[in-house]
Amino acid sequence: MSEKPEFSRPMALRRIGGQQTSVTVEATEQECAAIARRLGLPKITLFRCRYLLKADRHSVVEAEGALAVHYTQTCVVSLENFEDVLAGAFNVRLVPSEWFVEPDEPDLDAIDEIPYEGQDIDLGEAAVEQFALDLDPYPHAPEIDLPEGLVLSEEEAEKLLEEGEQDEKQNPFAALSWLKPGKA
Repeated sequence: MSEKPEFSRPMALRRIGGQQTSVTVEATEQECAAIARRLGLPKITLFRCRYLLKADRHSVVEAEGALAVHYTQTCVVSLENFEDVLAGAFNVRLVPSEWFVEPDEPDLDAIDEIPYEGQDIDLGEAAVEQFALDLDPYPHAPEIDLPEGLVLSEEEAEKLLEEGEQDEKQNPFAALSWLKPGKA
């Protein structure tokens, strides 16, 4: 990594033993502003992560994080800012870069691995990356009524998926039917 991240909290591997080590990292006001700029948010007022860390003899660190963020984001419907809170838990594995292997296909059930170099891991950057993953890409204020049909219930989505699978089984070329003469 050539540039120092907006919120960097390096921790020496030697401070993490085979027993669980607890550590909390919290961003300053200036770091919150820098994280907000990076993620395209109007404002972050609180950014805190509590970790339980455990290293193995190969310098792989298992990290359980509890993230708490108070932030402002922009509603995609009204374009007005609204405050929101994220409180969640996550697990990551920090792996020496020489052992890190990027998977060919993503495994959504696997624990995320973050490569690191040297004898320090960056707990601040790991927390920011997790927050970025947890952000809603299409945020809307709680009081905003979304247009009918914009958001499907789980049952409606499953029904559409089943119907799509049925159509594919019946005719694998159905999606190309618009190419037939007279269908344009």
